[in-house]
Amino acid sequence: MLNYIATPKTSILIQKICKDRNILILHETKELTDIVKYIKQTKVNFNLVKYFIIELSCLENEEKDIIQSIYTFSRLYNKTRIIILAQEYDDQSNILNELYNRQIYNIINSNSETEITEQIIKCFSVEGIQKKEAKKFEKIEKVETKENKIEKVISFIKNRKIKIKQSKSEKKNNKTIDQPEGVYFFALLLEAITRLIKLIVYVTIFILTSIGITIILNSELRNIVFQTLGLK
Repeated sequence: MLNYIATPKTSILIQKICKDRNILILHETKELTDIVKYIKQTKVNFNLVKYFIIELSCLENEEKDIIQSIYTFSRLYNKTRIIILAQEYDDQSNILNELYNRQIYNIINSNSETEITEQIIKCFSVEGIQKKEAKKFEKIEKVETKENKIEKVISFIKNRKIKIKQSKSEKKNNKTIDQPEGVYFFALLLEAITRLIKLIVYVTIFILTSIGITIILNSELRNIVFQTLGLK
């Protein structure tokens, strides 16, 4: 017996295949379906179902809920073969990768009606679609991871070299800036000392000049100076 959730168009194809192969359809759903509620609430006796076809485009749930529901169903009813119809889905789409990882191998993502028919018939066979045939749905990450690591290392080295060059350039600029500042400060200090000395000299000259003038104009002081110097 067979149970399916599919769009009306796909439903016609399934019915034709089942009729040709004398497979009894126990229950059918041809509308947008909540897979979580369907599995929990449907009155279908899944113990009698040999094939369960699920068209992903007919499910309204989030991806993670679809994956978990299908996997849970496969564990509860391990004698029922789950067949996934995933038209328009890429081999490396996350949902197909995850279903493959959970040992769901009867996956059909062809867009050709002829190919879909052939693959459904293959799923109805004793062996069904085996793991090696569904290998294309295995997530390709090992090679990508290595490539990403190599790219990250190369990028890190390049960035490191750039930072080192920038650091050296900044140090050179700092040295170039620091040296003129030191020279300029020394020049200012020298100029200040020079001006101070000049000021002291001017003051000294002024004081001596004032004293000299005072002595010349004051006869008593002039006589005292002359006597002190022994000029009289």
